[in-house]
Amino acid sequence: MKYTFSYQTPHHHFITIDVEIDTSNKEEIDIQIPAWRPGRYELGNFAKNVRDFEVYSIEGKKVAFNKVSIDKWNIKCKDEETITVQYLYYASELNAGSTFLDDNQLYVNPVNCCIYNPEDLDSKCTVEINYPKDYKIATSLKNVGENLYEAEDFHELADSPFIVSDSLQHNSYTVEGIEFHLWFQGEVKPNWDKLIADFTKFTAYQIKCFGGFPVDEFHFLFQITPYKYYHGVEHQKSTVISLGPSYAVFEERYVDLLGVSSHELYHTWNVKAIRPNGLFPYDYNTENYTKSGYVTEGVTTYMGDLILSESGVFSDKEYQKELETIITRHFHNGGRNHYSVAESSFDTWLDGYVQGVPSRKTSIYVEGALTAMVCDMRIRKATNGEKSLHDVMKTLYNQTNREKGYSEKEYKQLFEDFGGESFEDIFRDLIYGTNKFAPYIKEALRYRNLDLVIANSDNEAENYGLKLTPKHGTMIVTDVLENSAAYYSGILRDDKIYAINNYPLEGDLAQWLTYFKGQDILLSLKREGALISVTLKPKTGMRYFKYTLEQKN
Repeated sequence: MKYTFSYQTPHHHFITIDVEIDTSNKEEIDIQIPAWRPGRYELGNFAKNVRDFEVYSIEGKKVAFNKVSIDKWNIKCKDEETITVQYLYYASELNAGSTFLDDNQLYVNPVNCCIYNPEDLDSKCTVEINYPKDYKIATSLKNVGENLYEAEDFHELADSPFIVSDSLQHNSYTVEGIEFHLWFQGEVKPNWDKLIADFTKFTAYQIKCFGGFPVDEFHFLFQITPYKYYHGVEHQKSTVISLGPSYAVFEERYVDLLGVSSHELYHTWNVKAIRPNGLFPYDYNTENYTKSGYVTEGVTTYMGDLILSESGVFSDKEYQKELETIITRHFHNGGRNHYSVAESSFDTWLDGYVQGVPSRKTSIYVEGALTAMVCDMRIRKATNGEKSLHDVMKTLYNQTNREKGYSEKEYKQLFEDFGGESFEDIFRDLIYGTNKFAPYIKEALRYRNLDLVIANSDNEAENYGLKLTPKHGTMIVTDVLENSAAYYSGILRDDKIYAINNYPLEGDLAQWLTYFKGQDILLSLKREGALISVTLKPKTGMRYFKYTLEQKN
């Protein structure tokens, strides 16, 4: 198949995509756009962005077709050796997994805009990208001619994003003979010396941990936004990372830049080369169910930060702060009491990455990272530090390495092989169950000579079990902790609190709650268009506590 990308009026966001398909000896074919993209385990509904879909013969005559599902077309191609499918793709959303076009850039994730034949995934794909001569292109696709690129099959094409722009900034570094490219698109002033020094450290350390790198080159594609943003998506030979605002990327958000970059590089092994059975091979037609999100994302989240610490990029204080964030997110999520991390992995396909029903689910990132930490510390303790989670993942990489998937049973067995003891309780209680994480977390922290300190929140609203976001003079309730004062007072998520004891709020509910401490408190709310009043009940033992780590003496 040959794909040609072009555009005329970029500010309208429409990309013209022409796809040449060999239809020799075929009476009809089914083609479709992927239903999802690897790296985000929810249905994408990319076909909603398609307009003016047409099919032409080699002579330019229209060929009959029918749409048979939301993302699939049946084409009648009898007596046609080659057909061309042409359509417009609306690309107005900019994030790490989208496709986007404006006056500044053409940015394409082929997995969400390229049609394919499900019966012909292994054929070579050619890509022609029509762009001005003074533009640069950032991509891992092989350049085989002017504006011409090649992928070994649709899997590689789907996994190879590209950015075309006249404002791309580029640099590179080399580790173990492998070239790592750094591409920045958007308003940003890279500190190349610092960036390359830090990236070289964590890259070299990750390669050392695995004993090799799965591919022969790698590209970091950074989409820098003028507004606050944080998002990363992994690919086999590249990653796209969206981060902002521009002025903070190499200042207060530099730790975030390092964290997401280490995380996404680790994915080159974990989930791109090491995949659970449910994701091997990728089926772009439908959901790919797996309960192993605690490995694919959980281990990656844990290892991304740990490697920054062990490679000397993060200070002890910086790493401690990241651990505190993960631990706090765990205890502040009521879903940990209702749904296991394995179940939540399976159900990403059900409710995606949104909050969903109150206190329904956990996070494959947060709870997954904590189970990884607990398992890692147990192995280290059992072997006097001679073995660790690094050994588990290296072995898993050597056993699979893009050639087969792994089972949850095989993953668990590796812990027991290296640790020399049972891990049944961790998997039963934390991965497949909803038992308390606290005893396991404290035990793991003790191995690192850390204590978990729990105190009342500095934000008085959190001591009542309220999570809030200020908006237009009101406070939007974003979450209510079960069995907290707010919960028993009847406050609900999405309530708009606009006054306390008849005093209007200016984003300062927490301050007023502190002021009225010990007194009766009346909250004025707006709920589903109606104005109501709620008397806030006294604080209970259930609240959003503050969690910090302290070095033991």
